[in-house]
Amino acid sequence: MNVSNWWLRWGKNKEQSKKPGEETKVFKRIKGNYPPQPQLAVVVIDGPDQGREFLLAPNTVKIGRQAECHIQLNDPKVSRDHAVLQYYPKKKAFLLRDLGSTNGTFFNNQRIDTTFIFPGAEIRTGETVLKVLALSKKRAKGLCLPE
Repeated sequence: MNVSNWWLRWGKNKEQSKKPGEETKVFKRIKGNYPPQPQLAVVVIDGPDQGREFLLAPNTVKIGRQAECHIQLNDPKVSRDHAVLQYYPKKKAFLLRDLGSTNGTFFNNQRIDTTFIFPGAEIRTGETVLKVLALSKKRAKGLCLPE
């Protein structure tokens, strides 16, 4: 996946300074204060939405059939609000939590209520299987990996 242009690095990291008597605005870059970049993506490897890809931005991501869900699946066995991926910045990891779905949420073929996810793992909701991928090896170094 090529996501190099996906995230604008200038964001809110500009500081405006204006010299007296000048009309030109000069912006300087503040070092080391970049917004967090997506480190993971999920790809649908089995089910009705096979082949779809989703970037996991560092915030809360809902999974389900509803239009309001960030990862909207067309699987009839997926609940409207099935699961949520909640980002923990201190651990630099996502927590997968089932939202009381009828058919359950499975992580590496084990039914779960909550668990941290890692690259290479599989999430199954209904008949849909999502594979967790690291966007690059350099970015994956700081991720919470299983012991």
